[in-house]
Amino acid sequence: MKKTLLQICSILLAVTLLCSAAMAAGEVYVNDAGGTISGDFSEVYAVGNSGTQQIGSTTATAMTAAGLKKVGDVSQDYDPVPVDLKTLRVGLYYGSTTRGEVSLTLTNGNAFRVGYFDENRSFVELAKVSGAGITVAPDQTAKIDAGQLGGYHIRLNQTYASADEAQNAANAAGGFPFYSNGEYAVLIGSYTSKDDAEASLKKNGWSGSVYKATDRSVLLLKGGTLQVLFGFDCGSSYSMAVSPVSDGKAVTKCGSYSYYGDFQFTRLTGDDLTVVNFIGLEDYTKGVLANEMAPDWPLEALKAQAVLARTYAVANQNKFRAYGFDLSNDTNSQVYRGLNETTDKTNQAVDDTAGQFVRYQGTVCAVYYFAADGGATEDSENVWSDTVVPYLRGIKDPYEADIDFYCKSWSITVPKSQTGEITTTKTPIGNIQSLTVDGKTYNKDNVRSFLKSIGARYTSRHFTVTENGSNYVITGGGYGHNLGMSQWGAYSMAKVHNMTYDQIISFYFTGAYVG
Repeated sequence: MKKTLLQICSILLAVTLLCSAAMAAGEVYVNDAGGTISGDFSEVYAVGNSGTQQIGSTTATAMTAAGLKKVGDVSQDYDPVPVDLKTLRVGLYYGSTTRGEVSLTLTNGNAFRVGYFDENRSFVELAKVSGAGITVAPDQTAKIDAGQLGGYHIRLNQTYASADEAQNAANAAGGFPFYSNGEYAVLIGSYTSKDDAEASLKKNGWSGSVYKATDRSVLLLKGGTLQVLFGFDCGSSYSMAVSPVSDGKAVTKCGSYSYYGDFQFTRLTGDDLTVVNFIGLEDYTKGVLANEMAPDWPLEALKAQAVLARTYAVANQNKFRAYGFDLSNDTNSQVYRGLNETTDKTNQAVDDTAGQFVRYQGTVCAVYYFAADGGATEDSENVWSDTVVPYLRGIKDPYEADIDFYCKSWSITVPKSQTGEITTTKTPIGNIQSLTVDGKTYNKDNVRSFLKSIGARYTSRHFTVTENGSNYVITGGGYGHNLGMSQWGAYSMAKVHNMTYDQIISFYFTGAYVG
């Protein structure tokens, strides 16, 4: 039975003003002629300028020139705030994971451009080196895989206007081009001490002086050798970067993973290298999606995750400003492993949602996600901070109950003698707000740290504590901080309920939408 737009308006009024008799009969009166819809709106159609479209759910919906729109949903009437982030900086090695050397192998090319990124994240080329494999190392006295490097050189007195001139002079002297704060020079040798460098200078009669590398200087070597191809030192102003050259889209292996994009090398602490991947937003999203959600999951769930990953990246730009990049490649941001684990299906999910973000009143949202909520997500002010975020509202989640998964339910028993008395308080939606054990109180998300301390494998905020003789039994479900989207909930919504990615997102982020 198809209903037209006039009948839809009657439906919306009838839903609000149902008489008790109609409620008892389980029928919704549509018009004075007595046409009714029983159960849901799945067979109701709306007609508008963009054609006829099936409503397909019990959500009150109206047809507009732009298509179906939820009644009362005005968020999409706001002009979207433009997103102008074409290139992301992702930290691959930083902090405790900095590297004494980094090898890059170009799998579909045979050269690298050498230069730096300016303040606009634009690559400034200084020179080009041949070869599919290079090694980047701090310019210091240290051992690398290929042998011993030295932090002392001979610097020829002359400076040069271009990399080509410096390269020609370096070839003649047996040295390498060196770029420092706007000028090119030539360095010769790699000596482990000043005395060795001075002896070589005297022996060879070069017109130059001994040069000791600073704690910012970086060398680019031919892969697997000690042959220096280029030196770079611009202090703290700029960092050396390389851009692979390929006929197609360059793919470069760095460590255990392969990446698109370019690479930057910085000696932030004057020692080892902080390595950053400069990568396009969509390619970054592909690298995250395949590592944050199982690639064989339903496409609509993957799309929802793709939109969240892209949104998170934009909302957290410059999160790691102190390290010189936007996001890390680990759980401190989102897990990013370049091309590894990507599939045609995960790439399709990103391509199908390209340029789309979670928005609230036009603004890109701060989004979060986690494995499973156990039955309810949580309000923002009850998780990490006291900030009330309108689209991060706790909701009852019925969808996880429709599927089985590894952390759907869990239980742990702990002796009272180990913990002392345990008391809890709950949030209005039913998650644990605080837990006091033996006089110590854990609040908000710190509650999960208590669960970890007693050996819980999975932790969430959705659990109960009961007494059983001399023990406490803690029974719960889910895994994660309970803020934002449940990934297993998204799986169920897509797999069992055939819901679309934008429906998934609007369910978990109150008043938000995809745009």
